[in-house]
Amino acid sequence: MICITAIASNAQNANDSLGKSGIASKADDPSQFITRVELYNEIQYYDKRDIYLNQTVLRNVIRIGKKFTTRIDIPFVYNSFNPSADIKTSGLGDVSFRLLGYKFRERPLSAFTASIEVSLNTAASQLLGTGKTVLIPVVSYTQAFPKNKLLFSILLQQANSIGGDENRNDINFTKIQLIGLRTLSRKTWVVLAPEWFLDYENGGVSMNLRSRFTHAPKPRLNLWISPSVGVFGNFIGRYQWGADIGSRYFLFR
Repeated sequence: MICITAIASNAQNANDSLGKSGIASKADDPSQFITRVELYNEIQYYDKRDIYLNQTVLRNVIRIGKKFTTRIDIPFVYNSFNPSADIKTSGLGDVSFRLLGYKFRERPLSAFTASIEVSLNTAASQLLGTGKTVLIPVVSYTQAFPKNKLLFSILLQQANSIGGDENRNDINFTKIQLIGLRTLSRKTWVVLAPEWFLDYENGGVSMNLRSRFTHAPKPRLNLWISPSVGVFGNFIGRYQWGADIGSRYFLFR
């Protein structure tokens, strides 16, 4: 079970305001740059390794003007694997920075975005991180279909290690994610988000299937449940099952 609690602080212009637009699902739109602070906890269970990771992440996203954003993730991790050596099984994981998020093309119903992220080798032990510094460029395209109450996005992410522990495996994979968002009402929407991993170091393709059901009982509050399942593959980013239950609160509209 993954439990997420998110607190968001919005300081947008009138066009972006949830109150003005009446579309609370903008919070789940990857093309929307919204200033927020999030705290979430997740458990990932890996079927073939019979281990799980419990990870709590503090995320801070800051919107800069209309087209830019930046982000920092600070994870605290517990690994259920019990090694024979005296190795920490809980503590700080790999801190990541989004150095730049940029909305380089925006139309009323579509947007292209790009960002550069860096995951640092800050984990307290080899069980809590990759042991590598990883460079992660990301691009996305989003298209809305208001008459059908639909929004589709595609995200392309490439991760490459650029340093770190020479005894650890290099990281080189592509992640492709499709996001479909369907608004059921002004207060309720669902998301289906399959994702594929192409691992160039070990070979093979892996897949997760994520989903989310969200309800906004008040304009500033989102509540959701989000089950997910690992469909196939052996990539470490693909786990057998997962779920999150969480909330997001907007301090300003």
